[in-house]
Amino acid sequence: MFRKNISTEKSKTLVWAATAVFAVAAALYFLPMEIPCKNVFPVAVLAVFSLWLDPFPMSMALVVSAFGDLMASAGNFMAQMECFAVAHLFLCLFFVQRLFRTGQASDKTFAAILTGKRMAYLVVTGICVGAVMLMAMVSIVPEVPGGVMRAGVAFYSIVISLMLFTALLQRSIFYAVAAVLFVISDFILGWNRFVEPVEGETYYVMAPYFAAQWMFFARATKYRTGKSLLVARL
Repeated sequence: MFRKNISTEKSKTLVWAATAVFAVAAALYFLPMEIPCKNVFPVAVLAVFSLWLDPFPMSMALVVSAFGDLMASAGNFMAQMECFAVAHLFLCLFFVQRLFRTGQASDKTFAAILTGKRMAYLVVTGICVGAVMLMAMVSIVPEVPGGVMRAGVAFYSIVISLMLFTALLQRSIFYAVAAVLFVISDFILGWNRFVEPVEGETYYVMAPYFAAQWMFFARATKYRTGKSLLVARL
């Protein structure tokens, strides 16, 4: 489990099998059919396959996300938010471990980051992520009912911003795009729930969310999904 003792060829087969089942489950979600907990199935499929294909933190992020979807289907927003906050923390752990595992966090790399283009990228990334978090704090958090709910949304905004920042530090377009899609999905969700209704919010929230989860799942496997799709790495 957790990507151990699995060949690249077997990983390739399982990734595309998971993708096929995931695509069917996602398509069923968008069809006008009454299926209990149908929002749970797409990510739950990825979570199950991830137990064999992905490293522990990524797999746990998907598992906890599936529980978050289950809480959403039950109408428990607080529990949903708590689950996704934990999922983002697992993603942060995965990204930080990946930096060290690939040697990107070596002493030489840190020295290089402090100079030239890498330092500029780090600063610009931090500013952009900070702007996103500030936007959520200014436009959404004040509209949330006071007390625990508002504090929870504020904390969640910080956690998802941290996930975005660590994702953007990876040398992977897949991770970067997935993190941005996740943030967009949650921003629209928060705006629709607390600020004003968004027409077609189901599509604007769930389409980027499903895409983000698949990209996280697929890129974390041994099979180089990004290269197979002719997506260049940063």
